[in-house]
Amino acid sequence: MKTWASISPQLYIWDYVVNFAHYVMPYPNFAVLQPNIKTFKKNKSIGIMEQAAYQSRGREFSELKAYLIAKLLWNPDTSTNKVIADFIYGYYGRSGVYVKQYFDLTQSLVKPDTHMKIGIKPNDIMFTDEFVSKALYLFDEAGKVADNQEISSRVALSALPVYYLKCMRNPVEARESGLYNKALTIMQKEGVTFLAENSTSVERFKKHVEEAK
Repeated sequence: MKTWASISPQLYIWDYVVNFAHYVMPYPNFAVLQPNIKTFKKNKSIGIMEQAAYQSRGREFSELKAYLIAKLLWNPDTSTNKVIADFIYGYYGRSGVYVKQYFDLTQSLVKPDTHMKIGIKPNDIMFTDEFVSKALYLFDEAGKVADNQEISSRVALSALPVYYLKCMRNPVEARESGLYNKALTIMQKEGVTFLAENSTSVERFKKHVEEAK
């Protein structure tokens, strides 16, 4: 980037901010959004396109991430913590208390020595059964205090990445507990037709869970 910036009066950036191999899975990359945009700006970038899941709904915190990125592109020095908190408590109502706890829990998975690839997998070492159990508990609690049906639907869609992760890590348990059917119900209701960039992602997901022994 520095080399390009040294020979060009301006740059345009096409950046990726999603896990294309698993759209619907926890992907704690919020901490790098601001420093990346600042780096682009520092190196003569006057236009930035942040590409996420472009084929369907369901990406983890897609609404929050789009909102935060818009704020950062307008003002790279925006307080990300304030924007995130304002969005979560406004978008999820009373459920926001638990959704914020989940958000913080997920982002805390990234340590100083973590190298988070763009194609992170469900069996990555950052994910543990303890994390999944705590995340499921937080979304159960969030659902109980939802202000209305609209908020309840928002919470359910935000919980889908955890359901997906559970299904991929422990397919038999997820299937037998009813969590798999719960995930399918949310996907159908919310129009989640792609779980990854691959067009057969939904079919592969179903095959993985339904044929597991």
